[in-house]
Amino acid sequence: MTLIACASLSACTPQPADDASAAALIAEIDLLQLPNRDWQVSAATLQLSFCRNRVNTALLAEPGDLNRWRLTGEVSAFPDYRAEGLNQVANLYHEHGVLLYQEWGTQSSQFYRIAYPYGETEPSVFDALARLGRDDTICFSALDNTLAED
Repeated sequence: MTLIACASLSACTPQPADDASAAALIAEIDLLQLPNRDWQVSAATLQLSFCRNRVNTALLAEPGDLNRWRLTGEVSAFPDYRAEGLNQVANLYHEHGVLLYQEWGTQSSQFYRIAYPYGETEPSVFDALARLGRDDTICFSALDNTLAED
C-alpha cells in the first residue's frame, strides 16, 4: 500500500506505505481533537491490549489528560514515554491499514476509535477487529459498539 502525498490531512486517504509514513500519520492524528472538519471517528470503540506491559504503560492516559494534551496541539504536551506506545500503534496501521485514535488507556488496555477522512464511509469495525485481533502483538481485543447503537 502507498501513502498518498497531500498538502493537508483533509485530502489524504490513510494508506500506509512504510514504517516512517505510518508513524508520522499516527503522530499527527494523535495530536488532533477528533472528530473535526477533516477527520471522523468510528461510532464503535475497539479495546486492545498489547502483549507487552511496557507498551500498555506507555499508552496509559485518562480521557481528560488526552483532551488537555491535544488542546495544546503540541507534541511536547504529551509525556515522553508515549512515543513508544505510538510506535506500536503505527506498526498496527502499517501492517493492517487501521488508523487508530486513542480515547483513553489503562495499565492493561486501551480504547480506540477508527479515524477516517471526513466524507468517506465509516470503515468496518468488525473487519478492523478481526485483522487487529490476529496480530501477534495484541493479546486481547474486543468491540464496544454500545454507543453506536444509541
